Amino acid sequence: MEYLTVAEAAILKGCSVQYIKKLCKDGKLACSVETNGRNRPKYMIPISSLPEDLQAKYYSQKRIEAGLEPEPVKKAVKQPKKAIKTTFEEFSETEREEIALWVDIIQEWQRYRNQYPRKKTEVDKLFVGKCQLEHPDIKVSVDILYRKYAAYKENNLQGLCENRGGANKGKSSIPPELWEQFCYFYLSENKPTVSRCYDLTLECAKEYYPDTVSAFPSDNTFRRHIKSEIPQAVLTYMRDGDKAMKDKCLPYISRMYDGLHANDVWIADNHTFDIQSYDEDNGTIHRLYLTAFLDAKSGVLVGWNICDSPNSQSTIVALRHGIMRFGIPKAVYFDNGREFLTHDVGGKGHRRRKTDDPEIESPTILQRLGIEMHNAIVRNAKAKPIERTFSTVTMQFARMFEGYCGGTIMQRPESLKYRIKNGKIPCDFEVREYIDTYIDGDFNMQEYGGAENKFKGMRRIDVWNKDIKAVGVRKAPDAELNLMLMRSTRVQKIKRNGVFVEISGEKIWFMDYENTYRHLGEDVYVRYDPADLRSVRIYDKSDRYLWTWECADKLLIDYITESREEISDAMAIQRRVQRFIKAEAKNITDGLSSANKIDIMEAAALKAAHGKQNFRIVMPSNVIMIHADEEPAQLAQAVGDEIVIDIDTMNANAEKRKNKWRSDR
Repeated sequence: MEYLTVAEAAILKGCSVQYIKKLCKDGKLACSVETNGRNRPKYMIPISSLPEDLQAKYYSQKRIEAGLEPEPVKKAVKQPKKAIKTTFEEFSETEREEIALWVDIIQEWQRYRNQYPRKKTEVDKLFVGKCQLEHPDIKVSVDILYRKYAAYKENNLQGLCENRGGANKGKSSIPPELWEQFCYFYLSENKPTVSRCYDLTLECAKEYYPDTVSAFPSDNTFRRHIKSEIPQAVLTYMRDGDKAMKDKCLPYISRMYDGLHANDVWIADNHTFDIQSYDEDNGTIHRLYLTAFLDAKSGVLVGWNICDSPNSQSTIVALRHGIMRFGIPKAVYFDNGREFLTHDVGGKGHRRRKTDDPEIESPTILQRLGIEMHNAIVRNAKAKPIERTFSTVTMQFARMFEGYCGGTIMQRPESLKYRIKNGKIPCDFEVREYIDTYIDGDFNMQEYGGAENKFKGMRRIDVWNKDIKAVGVRKAPDAELNLMLMRSTRVQKIKRNGVFVEISGEKIWFMDYENTYRHLGEDVYVRYDPADLRSVRIYDKSDRYLWTWECADKLLIDYITESREEISDAMAIQRRVQRFIKAEAKNITDGLSSANKIDIMEAAALKAAHGKQNFRIVMPSNVIMIHADEEPAQLAQAVGDEIVIDIDTMNANAEKRKNKWRSDR
């Protein structure tokens, strides 16, 4: 049996040596393995294991080397493709029109040729020119006429319309192994380009599939296959991720607004203005934030507040603004921001921990107002319909200012830095003033854009005005509303300085100088208005009002101060509280007469004397005698009447022994 080395087989096949080694190693090509001097495998390939065409090529080369005539290699006769005959109804309307057009053209061509039987070739050229003038939207030539005529005679309707998508429809010119390799590159979250994946696939083909390189498909072929072979949902999932697939490809949930009324649900969120503005207080340039509440039924912006950064206080101010104008809603819809999920606004929502004790939490502002709180699902982009409103605000409001900076670096105007340098940007007060006018005068007056057809053509505010009549509006008196919107601290114990409210990391103490010392250690919580910290309201754990305490600002002095007045005021408060304590202590005992005021020792002795009068030892009738082990005669010497114990002598002897011990030391 004849054998070839790997190099000889590679030359015979016209590929690389590494490819032949890989075939041998993977068992795809039969071979025998030998070991060379360096203990490396050496593959020997038998001629009989090669394909027939390579065997024929090998023996042809041998005959040429021996000087013999090469034997002719029979080539496989290429069988003509059979046309796929399809019924007329299976074609599309456009294809049926094209088939009918070509039938008319062929029949007219044949009649035209029959008029000139001796000059048919010249007639064909003239007829082509005539068709090109009459049908400029189709491609006509002599070869095309003959090809269409052949299809017409064979009743091959598919041959009469465009061949693209016809007989070869559904067939791929890309080998499966190359397409799989390309998809492995392309369907990646790194999002490589089609051209880059095409080049990498070509390199892999050169290394592992060299027989496909000569007929390697074009770049456009791969692009067409991406559109036809890979569903858009799969493409989005593989290249953009799971979240993008859910947001763009999954069926969406349509919300029904028929059972919803005005003020049933307000949606809240924060938005960063795409405006660079000047802060006149500290001389800095920054971007302001908008906290807004949107009525879900009508799309009206009911309440808002502008702040330097989103926080819970801005949420309360915006809610108060909306309630004062439109009444109290039944429910609010928040996302999971910390400015919404605080303990005294609406509770922690999804941020609640297992260790949190609801029994020691004070009632929230929403609970006092009778408003239900609903929270969006975490990481759910579809749960914030107010984002569309903010997009409108950006387009119609932010773009009107000289300080417009865009939401991204790509949207930033090139002239912005020159405007900032030349001071041509708005001040904060200008943004604050114009937003009020814009929302009520423009946005809320725009056409309703919801899904209910009965409100089509109406303005947003008109929708709210019309729908609120069906349910009425909930209101609260101004004084009570102020109480219900006050912030609350957590439950705390009353300390020597009273109770505190923490603002920006600093504790502000409140107390009643005359009564605070009476309630040390009691559990209470504090309601306060951040805009007015002159006093706070104290409540017990059952939400019962107790007292109103004033700010103890005189107890707050710098660690190092040279102001004698500050120290004097603080010490005066201490002396004042001390006097109250002493006075009350004195009042407790002042009610007793001098005759009844006795010393505590006398009272204790009196109690003992009264008790001793009633002291009795009562022996039981049954007595159990206990005897010692020694004889009675031995005991008589120890307890006899004739023995006298002299205590003075014993003490004198003990003193002598003690003095002797000291002298010996």
